Amino acid sequence: MSRNQCKNVKQNNQFVMQKTINPIVKWAQRKDNIFLTVEARDLKDEKVELTSTSLKFSANAEGVNYAFEINFYAEIIVEDSKWTNYGVNVRFILCKKDQAASYWTRLIKETHKLQFIQVDWTKYIDEDDEAEEGGKGLDDWNANNFQGFDGQGQPDQDDEEQEEEQDQQDEQEEQDSQKQEQQQQEETQKEAQNQ
Repeated sequence: MSRNQCKNVKQNNQFVMQKTINPIVKWAQRKDNIFLTVEARDLKDEKVELTSTSLKFSANAEGVNYAFEINFYAEIIVEDSKWTNYGVNVRFILCKKDQAASYWTRLIKETHKLQFIQVDWTKYIDEDDEAEEGGKGLDDWNANNFQGFDGQGQPDQDDEEQEEEQDQQDEQEEQDSQKQEQQQQEETQKEAQNQ
């Protein structure tokens, strides 16, 4: 797939050229995981298909379609992998299947270079340095903030529903707490007035 592609899309009964490009994809690794960052802001309508050997991604932002497909150098475990849209980028934590193996020599199976794939130097470490520098560049990569994949490599909808339920529960607890505070303040004011 080339970096830029155009296709005709019908909008308001007229055909308009809609651009599809490969976003910059940065990667780094540790013995057990691959870290991918899709460098594109405000992506919406993400479509993610993850298999043990490939990742297919598409999304759009501000009239531009972003898409790529990569075949991994080695296998990953879909069920243990996670992803999230941070708004400024989309991040993936891909769990390597063979965690005893050496670091991958490259991200993709093919030996030719794909121009949109780059090493993430902010997270890069040599395999020999993992014990000392394993957390380099991963301070804001808390896996608890990511959603998982179901058995078919699709984003796990249960995670999204659980997050939404948790947000609603947190909001309700906050409201209850505010009500209690208000009641206590009112009782304190009444006691002060009665004295």
